[in-house]
Amino acid sequence: MALAKTHDLVNLTALPLFLYLIPKEFYLPFAAGYVFGTFFLSPDIDLPGSRPSKRWSVLKCIWTPYQTLSRHRGISHLPLIGSFLRLIYLICALVFLYFTLLGVVATLDRGLGYVLSSFNPFELLHSFFTSGASLYVVAGIVAADVVHVIFDMLWSIFRRVI
Repeated sequence: MALAKTHDLVNLTALPLFLYLIPKEFYLPFAAGYVFGTFFLSPDIDLPGSRPSKRWSVLKCIWTPYQTLSRHRGISHLPLIGSFLRLIYLICALVFLYFTLLGVVATLDRGLGYVLSSFNPFELLHSFFTSGASLYVVAGIVAADVVHVIFDMLWSIFRRVI
């Protein structure tokens, strides 16, 4: 397995090639998804001690169930399936954290709980996923995964040959 620094460098080096293939008005959403996919939603998030896992800092605990259920280089390393699985997992985990926080805050301070309950995470998700840019954000995440997995495969072949 290649080092995380190497994965990061290879992924960032490949980004301009992808940008060449997409419309200019979607550079920013694609690049944002690609960078987020490279540094935070990498297939290596299934390893508790990995760099992508550590980058979540105090929120890395949300990945513990995922890491427990997923073996390394398992479903997480299937580019399209793994990308969508991690993205759906992340959305569910953040919605769960929001409602947990809402419950705790509402119990401690009704006024603040009322203010916090005025935010609807499902409306935010709906507006994001119905925008044209969301397709390019998700495409960026998937592209970052594809580069990661191809590099893993090439690295494994290289290690066997040496």
